Amino acid sequence: MQPDELIFVVMIVLLAGFVQGLTSFGFALISMPLLLKLMPMQQAVPVVVVLSLLTNIAVLYSSRKYVRINHIWPLLAASLLAAPLGTYALLYVPAHSLKLGAGLLVALVSLLMLSGKSFPLGRIAYAPVGALSGFLNGSISMSGPPVALFLTNQGLDKMTFRANITAYSLLLNIITIGTYVYEGLLNESSMETVGWAVPALIIGVIIGIKAVGRLNERLFKTIALWLILVTGIWTAVNGIIGT
Repeated sequence: MQPDELIFVVMIVLLAGFVQGLTSFGFALISMPLLLKLMPMQQAVPVVVVLSLLTNIAVLYSSRKYVRINHIWPLLAASLLAAPLGTYALLYVPAHSLKLGAGLLVALVSLLMLSGKSFPLGRIAYAPVGALSGFLNGSISMSGPPVALFLTNQGLDKMTFRANITAYSLLLNIITIGTYVYEGLLNESSMETVGWAVPALIIGVIIGIKAVGRLNERLFKTIALWLILVTGIWTAVNGIIGT
């Protein structure tokens, strides 16, 4: 990778790290479309997942006392089955098809929730939400929006929301990275890019964590839903134009 490209990577990761530190998701939303301008998808996705793992470690440390394991394990159990399927989809299914379908679904649900709609979902919903999140993480590195929508709908306060989505994402990152290593997707080039990006990642996440204390519950939920909506629209548009 050329020096000017590395500068862009650092700037992208700095911004994405800030968003992740603030909302506990959204790293892939910011970083993935921009990194795809600099590298192929099969390199960008592993890079984003490894960097997401590091951001989740930092965010979880700051909110660890709010973790509720009963919110995590059913989602994780379902995602365990679906994440390998997502990795195979990354290898064999056209990326634009995956992006279009996922983006439209996420955008629709987030729009409904921004309009004030809520969905009385019980524990039966954990399995499909976890499976969808695991599949999307393995295929297009977009595990956050389905779980974020689900936990937002459950009415969690901002610190419990941040802690649980981060703990879930951290565990899912570890599982997904294992499948990438097995499939040979996590190579020397990807890890070199990760190494250059880590300092910017740390700075961005720290700033985001500091900023979250200034947000009240209502504003935090609104920002989260708008971020999810942008994720869905951006992903669908990229699927339509084939990038």
